[in-house]
Amino acid sequence: MERKRELVDARDTTAKRVHLDVDAGEEDDANPDYRRLEHFRKEAIYRALREARRETARAQQETQALQERVRGLQESVLAAERFWEQVTHQCRLLPLDESLQAALAAVPPLALTQAPANALAQRTSLLDRVFSHLITHTSAAVGAANDTTELQQRCAGLAGEVSSLRQSLQLAQSQWEMSQESVERVQMLLRAAEKRVDRLQSSSVRQIEDPQGQHAGPSAPSAPNGDANAAHSEPSKTAASDAPSDAAHDQAGSASAAAAAAAAELASARDELTTLRELAHTRERALADVRQELLEARQSAAALQQQLASLPADRIQSHPVYHAVQAEMIFLQQEASRLREMAAAAERENTELREFRVEFQHQTTTQANTHSDELQKQLRARDADLVRLRGQRDELNAELLERRARDHVKFTQVDEAKALVARKEEQMAVLQSESTRLRTELAALRGDAATVQAAGGAAPEGDAASLRLQLQAASASSAALCDEVDRLSVAYDQLEKQVEARVAVVAKLEDKVLRLTTEKSKADSKYFAAMRAKDALEAEKRALARSAERQTKVIERYMDTEKGLQAQLVQAEKEVSAYRRSVQVHTSKLAEGERDMSVLRRRLAEADRARAAAEVAVAKHLATANDETAARQRAEETISSLDREVARLRRRAAEAAEHAPRRKGSDSETHLEYLNALLRCSACKERYRDRIITRCLHTFCEACVNARIQTRQRKCPHCGLAFATSDVQVLYLQ
Repeated sequence: MERKRELVDARDTTAKRVHLDVDAGEEDDANPDYRRLEHFRKEAIYRALREARRETARAQQETQALQERVRGLQESVLAAERFWEQVTHQCRLLPLDESLQAALAAVPPLALTQAPANALAQRTSLLDRVFSHLITHTSAAVGAANDTTELQQRCAGLAGEVSSLRQSLQLAQSQWEMSQESVERVQMLLRAAEKRVDRLQSSSVRQIEDPQGQHAGPSAPSAPNGDANAAHSEPSKTAASDAPSDAAHDQAGSASAAAAAAAAELASARDELTTLRELAHTRERALADVRQELLEARQSAAALQQQLASLPADRIQSHPVYHAVQAEMIFLQQEASRLREMAAAAERENTELREFRVEFQHQTTTQANTHSDELQKQLRARDADLVRLRGQRDELNAELLERRARDHVKFTQVDEAKALVARKEEQMAVLQSESTRLRTELAALRGDAATVQAAGGAAPEGDAASLRLQLQAASASSAALCDEVDRLSVAYDQLEKQVEARVAVVAKLEDKVLRLTTEKSKADSKYFAAMRAKDALEAEKRALARSAERQTKVIERYMDTEKGLQAQLVQAEKEVSAYRRSVQVHTSKLAEGERDMSVLRRRLAEADRARAAAEVAVAKHLATANDETAARQRAEETISSLDREVARLRRRAAEAAEHAPRRKGSDSETHLEYLNALLRCSACKERYRDRIITRCLHTFCEACVNARIQTRQRKCPHCGLAFATSDVQVLYLQ
């Protein structure tokens, strides 16, 4: 933390020169102004601490008062709760309506940690209803009008009393508010007076407000340290440097003043020591009382815990609430077991239905998949058969066409062969006739009449006959040749015509065959394509028909299953609704049981809270005892420190009395030592100052500054302000 700078008068040029030329950081502790400032700050802090302690004491008193009020209110709440329990117990014995009985039973108990205004208002309204009900029934039974008049008069009187009590309550509240305002005003005045007393007891404030000492004030209390006496006992160093001759007389006078101040401070320290001892004895006695109370509280808490731990079972079992709760618990246990059994049966049935549904679904899916696979296999086999049959049909059709072509060729060859055979027969007939003629001629040449006759059909008659025969043979041969020529010419003409006709017919037939072959191939292609399309359509139709039939059967089977499941679902919904009604009934019963249990739990919680409050009180007592012990230790430490301070002040007073005459002859040496100390480095106190830090204007020797720079601890050794290498400059003393 950076120290505050020295406050120097603007007219004091010497002090300014010293502050600018040399480092004044080390001499801050020896400067009277700085010491007075530090003393003033410490006394201000001390006064603030005393004010805080007084405020803390007041807050503790208010807290204790509030705790007492809270305990009183808690006792009142418990008493009201006990009274309400007695009232409800008596009301249960009265002939009241069920709604009133239920409303009385449903009233929650008063809680210690909540505001009971609403609960009290609710209970008041219930009591009004009970009273009105009782009055109505009583008046209806008795029918006495005088009692009603008397009750009305009493109500009017009570209303007047209530109005007067309200007025007195308002008056008391206004007086209480006025008293609170006056108490706050007095507390403010008390705080101001205490602060004024603290300031009057402060020596630094008294010196500032009354520097000439015209008004005598009370002796200042012992400050947290003993620096104020040193401020009065030491002379001004700056004034001593300006006037060495006057400093000797000032030091002699200040020595006597220091001795007087030390004696006065010793007396005040003794008084404060006596006060602190009395306070310590008082706190010790209070601590003993608190320890005794703590011991008693611990004993009572242990006894309560022992009673709570060893509460006899017969007392608990003999209580009517315990019997009611036990009976209700047994009934609820039976109902819970019955509901568990019903729930288990429903769960088992649900599980069986789920298993049946899963199994049926799996079985149906398996059968459908199997049937589909079989049908697909059959379709694949049928398609394969169709492909095979179509191939065979195509092969047979091709073979048939080939055979038809072969037969047509054969028939053509047969016709041609028949025509050739006819021509051959004609040629054979011609050749036979020629053979007959030649045989006849040969027989005529040989003179064989018989042969000629045999050949010519007539018997030879000699030469004439032979000649005639030859002539006949020649004429017959010529006639035969003529006939043969005629027949050959006719046959040739016929053959030529036949050849021409055959050639034309063959050309026509070839064209027709070519055209028919082309048309036949086209027709065959169309026919085969149409047949294949027809077969495919028929197969697809049959497959679709089978699939539709199968899907229809599956849909019918699923519809039957759905009807069965819907019937089961309706039955299950009926059972679920019945279960829900039974669950609602049992839930209401469980809620009633839980309300009863909540009442018992709240009572147990109240007991626990009471025990916790007792434990908190014990803990508070322990904390108070610990605080008192710590305060006693602090008081003892303060006493020991005051004893040491008294001894130190005595030694300083004796030393001041002994060295007072000696200082007259050694003023010059003291001044020389002071100047030499000013020139030396405040960090090492060995070398002279030759470097200045321009950031804070503190001066040190070169070795100390270089050591700071090399170790990278570039902070001023005196004020801790960070500096750079460029901030270090050479200090020249002229």
